[in-house]
Amino acid sequence: MRLLNTANFEIQEFRDDRIPRYAILSHTWDEVEITFQDMNGAAVTEKKGYKKVEKCCSMARDRGHDYVWIDTCCIDKTSSAELSEAINSMYRWYQEAEVCYAYLADVLHDPGHRLSGLRGPEFSQSKWFRRGWTLQELIAPLGEVIFLDKEWKEMGTKSTLQDTVSSITGIPVDILTGNKDLESVSVAQRMSWAAERETTKTEDRAYSLMGIFGINMPMIYGEGKRAFIRLQEEIMKVLDDQSIFAWKSEEENHGGLLATSPGAFKESANIISFNPFITSNSPLTISNRGIHLELRFMGIGRNGLGLAILHCAEIGKEDQLIAIYLRDLSLTMELFERVRCQDFEQLNLSNFRQSLYPMRGIYIRQRRLASFRASKEETNLHSNSKLPDRIQTTQMDAAERASSLPTAQEGHNETANVRSARSDVETNFEAENGRTSLSHAAERGHYDEVELLLARSDIQADSRDKYGRTPLSYAAGCGHVEVVWLLLQTGKVDAASNDGEGRTPLLHAVVGGYEEVGRT
Repeated sequence: MRLLNTANFEIQEFRDDRIPRYAILSHTWDEVEITFQDMNGAAVTEKKGYKKVEKCCSMARDRGHDYVWIDTCCIDKTSSAELSEAINSMYRWYQEAEVCYAYLADVLHDPGHRLSGLRGPEFSQSKWFRRGWTLQELIAPLGEVIFLDKEWKEMGTKSTLQDTVSSITGIPVDILTGNKDLESVSVAQRMSWAAERETTKTEDRAYSLMGIFGINMPMIYGEGKRAFIRLQEEIMKVLDDQSIFAWKSEEENHGGLLATSPGAFKESANIISFNPFITSNSPLTISNRGIHLELRFMGIGRNGLGLAILHCAEIGKEDQLIAIYLRDLSLTMELFERVRCQDFEQLNLSNFRQSLYPMRGIYIRQRRLASFRASKEETNLHSNSKLPDRIQTTQMDAAERASSLPTAQEGHNETANVRSARSDVETNFEAENGRTSLSHAAERGHYDEVELLLARSDIQADSRDKYGRTPLSYAAGCGHVEVVWLLLQTGKVDAASNDGEGRTPLLHAVVGGYEEVGRT
């Protein structure tokens, strides 16, 4: 580690086990800054950025520090290896400094508010609070952070201004004061702190967050948004926290599970990791097929649309788990992509039968950003899809209740959909041949009605008629792939069941010439 001697302005290098007490500077860069090469050159005192170095050294020296670390001149940025090592070490360097001077060059001196904790708009609007790198420089120090105005006059400290700083940054006071461990905060919450911060280089939006998550990884300037993907992949290796998937953005339509920018977490400040289930998930893995993980999936619409239920919730709404939209690409429950990235839902699972959201091991692809260009069709995919609304109605009489069966049988789909959603309809009502509303709806391929029927707690999804055939058997025999998929994903139907003639649903599909059903 290189440190600047506050007395003679010489840069000295120290081994890790010989580092002396030091102060550290947090600031935003001006157009001209003093570099490592400048400090070793002639006439450095005449350069425009030298006053900042001089003022910082003077303040540190007056407060009893012989050494100070300043990023602009203590790192040789012409060496990519040294730059990478410094960035990976930076959080620790700020953490171990005895004091951190946060220099807000755009805040004018205001003697009336000095140390009062009452700051004007200039303080909250300072670009220091909008830069990416200053986030870790605010959180990391175990020593005090002293805020300095343009004239290097003290405005207050992180402790005395804790409520104001928390309001500006969204960082809880307990994190600012060190009373709460950073590791206790969810990934989504930590990402939200950086959502509106900026960096000159796109890659630095990711690199500036490495210390916040305890991550080390190589710097690859030129990779663009891929840097943020890499950061999240590294986070997933060390943290079991599905809030990393709890983001939403109008701009993200690449189909991947991971966001490409911290900005996608802007509305995730209150999302915490929360797992109400007893069973634990297997570790996720990343391969060329995508991200493989176990989660609960609920089918809700056509073309394989469904909700992946995450182990996270909003603070104060722990009974409503966050769920994101996924699409089953081949209707095989194997490979998915994320859709409707501008939304996620909050589900109270007590309103649904557990069989509607079974645990599944699936792959969610992560497209290469450089090669992906979303088509208009993909961008608008399922933009109007939503969870079925509850339909409030009055009670049916016996004659009307019995009429729901022939409605499905005759193919009046819209009317059948409404009746299927009503709590007083006898969905397992059987005709003389033993067939139910679900059986007829499955045979005719009425996806919406089948979906509504399956959402009912009293439905018998695998009921048999007088011929031994089930709803799955009829759907397969008629080639209704989406309905077959919908029935299978409930986990309550037997795909290998035999009817009275010994035929399985798959055999009915093959006989009917519907080979695509066999791939479901």
